[in-house]
Amino acid sequence: MRKIISLFLGTVLLTVISVTGANAKTLKCQTVINAKADEVVMLKDFGQTVSELTDGSIKFEILPAGTVVGVKETLDAVDKGLIDCGFAWTHYWSGEHPAAMLFGSPVAGAGVGIDNIAFLSWFQYGGGKELYDQLWKEMKRDIKGFMLQPVGPEALGWFKEPINSMADFRKYKFRTPPGIPGQTYKDIGVASVAMGGGDILPALEAG
Repeated sequence: MRKIISLFLGTVLLTVISVTGANAKTLKCQTVINAKADEVVMLKDFGQTVSELTDGSIKFEILPAGTVVGVKETLDAVDKGLIDCGFAWTHYWSGEHPAAMLFGSPVAGAGVGIDNIAFLSWFQYGGGKELYDQLWKEMKRDIKGFMLQPVGPEALGWFKEPINSMADFRKYKFRTPPGIPGQTYKDIGVASVAMGGGDILPALEAG
């Protein structure tokens, strides 16, 4: 059986093992966020749709972040077969390969200059899928990525006080992906830390 991993954009990972129609298969898919997140609700809907389309021969068991492995270990867990699927934003691994930013949430909300419709068009018909496959090869992962739930640029942030200057901006520590985003903040003198989406609220509460 060949492992495959699906990546839902916005982006997110899902891995799948190929199965024959005669043998029902339940795929364990671990997310990088908590079970109540909107994206997980949509992922469960996706799993239900797949089950209906395959007459129940393929089902998904959706696991919240940390159930089997930590958030940062999700990609390797799929590659090694510890879990069947992973659901995550590709940019979580942009510290390992800068091109991962092309398929995840962009730096500081700036985006890559195109909206969701244009992005989907590029991915499906403009060579994006091929580059995505090349990304995993260069990262030496035996996985297959698919797009799901493109969400577009993220907001820059939520602040208790107005930001009127770069001095104001540099007072804050930001959660940002590793790689290009983290380096961008560093270059302009802003402290940043990489963490999974499910860790953001606890980190804010803890200060």
